[in-house]
Amino acid sequence: MNEADAPVQYMERTRHYYRALGYANDYVWATFDEVPFTLPAKPLSDLRIALITTASPLDFDGVKRVWSGVVSPPPEKLFTDNVAWDKESTHTNDRGSFLPIETAFELVADGIIAGLTPRFHGVPTEYSQRKTKTTDAPEILARVRQDGADAAILCPLCPVCHQTMSLVARHLEANGIPTVIIGSALDVVEHCGVPRFYFTDFPLGNPCGHPWRPDMQREIVRQALALFETSKAPRTTVKAPFAWNEGGTVWRARYGRVNPADRERLLKLGDERRRKQAQSKQAAADRETSE
Repeated sequence: MNEADAPVQYMERTRHYYRALGYANDYVWATFDEVPFTLPAKPLSDLRIALITTASPLDFDGVKRVWSGVVSPPPEKLFTDNVAWDKESTHTNDRGSFLPIETAFELVADGIIAGLTPRFHGVPTEYSQRKTKTTDAPEILARVRQDGADAAILCPLCPVCHQTMSLVARHLEANGIPTVIIGSALDVVEHCGVPRFYFTDFPLGNPCGHPWRPDMQREIVRQALALFETSKAPRTTVKAPFAWNEGGTVWRARYGRVNPADRERLLKLGDERRRKQAQSKQAAADRETSE
């Protein structure tokens, strides 16, 4: 495999980008030696599946929280501007490319799975691994249990989204809910360690297939679901047999690139980001004090 065809190293790319923003300390990505693993209690055709996303509701108010939406009727759009998917190479106007509700219902009609839970669930993307592990993942577990899920499909958007979903998948598996992640940040997911990963080597933002390509989306979800039957041990990764319609030499090089001419602009962007982060932390502290 030549360099142009190699999966993007998102952890390294992110490290260089945040250094350009003026952050002195590199982010420490989650990693574990042991990976929980739960075999489905039923055949695939009897499984009721919960769908989980890192997108936000269309009326997102800026407050990060676990949320849920109904699958019937499904939302036409979700809010994704707050996470760092590849906005130069693709778009998220086709919600099915990252939350495949209609595709899953087609597979229900074909008898591949028994059904979907009445709700899908959203988990906020967090740099704080502690918050995901101690607050958000347990809340997702409670909701999928309440909905009677037998298993879950998790579809992340951005690099940190992939870490968040990996932590959620680990928590679900440790508590008896089998999972498969459909995602595009191979290095982030495998560094963390998850039970099942269906790797789609696409620009971030469309883990479930090209926008407006329901045929591809259907096959990706079908193959990902098959991992509930074929995977016998944790850290099972299967790569999708699809290529992005634009050559990898183009989109791979674009994401998170840092050009010398951008240094001053990025430093200013980093200063503004830190100012807003400080304001958010102060607002959270003020809310806790008032409560």
